[in-house]
Amino acid sequence: MKKTQISGPSQRQLRVAEEIRHVLARMLSQDDLFIEGLKASYLMITEVRISPDLTYASVFVRAMSPVDTQEQVDLLNAHKGPFRYRVGKSIRLRLVPELVFKPDLSFDEVTHIADLLNSPTVQADVRQAAERDESDDA
Repeated sequence: MKKTQISGPSQRQLRVAEEIRHVLARMLSQDDLFIEGLKASYLMITEVRISPDLTYASVFVRAMSPVDTQEQVDLLNAHKGPFRYRVGKSIRLRLVPELVFKPDLSFDEVTHIADLLNSPTVQADVRQAAERDESDDA
């Protein structure tokens, strides 16, 4: 019986995803998009994940205050044609991937975990565990 090894993205996937991220970030930084309500200067493309067959790309977006991330992601998804066109012009691929913009929630998760770790309850538990370890070693 052959074992199937689950692995991460291939080098090609990583390279194409990073190129797409650069193209999209350049588009947002140039602020030459005329999409009503889009605050391109407040947006950051944090990551692009591409499917193994390079047909779909998930583009993770983070908005900086005072802009609502979900609202900006909805605008990007509603007007993704120019983004896909520019990706196709900038990167030589047989097929230009379908772009799906998504909010990047990883920063919120990190903040939540940091808040939990710094809470008084957790700090008290850590101190008690350290005291028990010290008494066990003695």
